[in-house]
Amino acid sequence: MKQSFKELAKYGIVGLVGLGVDWAAFFIFRDVFGINYIASHILSSILAITNNFILNSYFTFKATDKIWQRAISFFGIAGVGLVIGSILLPVFVQLISFTLTHFDLSLAPKIIQNLAKLAITVIIAFLQFFLNKYYTFKKKEV
Repeated sequence: MKQSFKELAKYGIVGLVGLGVDWAAFFIFRDVFGINYIASHILSSILAITNNFILNSYFTFKATDKIWQRAISFFGIAGVGLVIGSILLPVFVQLISFTLTHFDLSLAPKIIQNLAKLAITVIIAFLQFFLNKYYTFKKKEV
């Protein structure tokens, strides 16, 4: 149990670094290059996923054997998360917009997109932690 908590804490640190990569790239793609928010989400997520795989392999789980097998698993799980997140992103944007309208409130569209992306990021991160811990970075029983 102690090891799981330590790994969760390290996973959280890696996640924060990945979050920084994800959000910085998202803002650059969307706000500097003018790319649609869903495409920006996909591109920034791919960069963050790559970053997180490297850091989780060497820092969080210290699992550097079978690197290609682990990479396929990690990117597969991340790909599922990316698809779910990309489907949920416009749904959450609409849900937040509808909720705000219901209460006669309004926010700029980019703020609503940011809130939706934040909610999705949290949901997907928890799901991926458990899938990666117990599948991708599972240690061999000795």
